[in-house]
Amino acid sequence: MSAPTDVSPSLISTLPGLSYTDPELFRQEQERIFEARWVAAVRSADLDGPGTFRTVDVGRENVIVVRGRDGLLRAFLNVCRHRGARVCMERSGVARRNIQCGYHAWTYGLDGKLVAAPNLNQMPDVDRGDYGLVPVPLREWLGYAWVCVADEPPSFEDTVVGAVDERLGGAT
Repeated sequence: MSAPTDVSPSLISTLPGLSYTDPELFRQEQERIFEARWVAAVRSADLDGPGTFRTVDVGRENVIVVRGRDGLLRAFLNVCRHRGARVCMERSGVARRNIQCGYHAWTYGLDGKLVAAPNLNQMPDVDRGDYGLVPVPLREWLGYAWVCVADEPPSFEDTVVGAVDERLGGAT
């Protein structure tokens, strides 16, 4: 039995099956969409106290969004600067004072600065300022923390605020 050849003009054809399963197409989508644009990562209200954090996948990157003791939200790549291990293994939680990598115990403040590491005092050539967590641009808007992992993020105002205004008629 063969499939019908005439297609109703009211039906829009779907993409071929490979479009949903091909690893290379998925990689391209991650790179060109999620890793190149601003993404609403978490609700700001969900990070309501100092040290509360969430880890989120943005494209192929994992990002920590954490509320500092100063009340500000910050975002960092969830990658230890020592050996590249994930710093936060949990999806969410509360870091009492610092964020510590479980691999070699490199310890970062809630502001992302390297505050301690084993044997760091015996390594005078290591400048703590050079080895903090890698910051990720973050904007709080409409109750969300928006992040962008692109090397050069597009304008938030043009790409996010402008798109919302256009689609929702001046919601800002």
